[in-house]
Amino acid sequence: MNGAGEKGLSITCLPLWIKDKGGRLIHVRAYEAPDFEALCKMYDDYEPKGLECGLPPPDEKVRHEWLRHLVSEFFNVLAFYKGQVIGHAALDFPDSCLCPEYLIFIQKGFRNMGIGSALSQTIKKVAEEGGCEKIVLTVRTANRRAIKVFEKVGFAFCNGIAPCRDMALELRPIITHRGKPKG
Repeated sequence: MNGAGEKGLSITCLPLWIKDKGGRLIHVRAYEAPDFEALCKMYDDYEPKGLECGLPPPDEKVRHEWLRHLVSEFFNVLAFYKGQVIGHAALDFPDSCLCPEYLIFIQKGFRNMGIGSALSQTIKKVAEEGGCEKIVLTVRTANRRAIKVFEKVGFAFCNGIAPCRDMALELRPIITHRGKPKG
């Protein structure tokens, strides 16, 4: 999906600017169709490929098809530094589900700088504004850095030990799924 408007969402928490731990100014905003090439470049340069539960796909053709699916079916948030995409977060907003799936990738050199935390907090706000009751994700058990970020935002594990584990974040929806104010 190209932006919040396509799903009838009115997202007030975007766009925004953040300073990472290194003092770099990062622009965070919703994905737009002209961003596709820059998003592909981020993932083409991304390392290591395929490590996080098979994502991002190592094969270029499969990876670009996966990205086409994400931008057409998920709500996507991009982080830019000097015009280049350095972070990508996506939230699945299926029409009848109040529990979307979340994924996030940060380019090497920008990890552990607060960008993942900022994107995760932003996605949390997007989900609440979209009327979601919960967000779920899958993370590789060995990815302690990502787990620490997710726990800081409020995610908790919901299954036993495995190579990849599910985490969930309970939310306080601001609006109902149909976009009408609660109450």
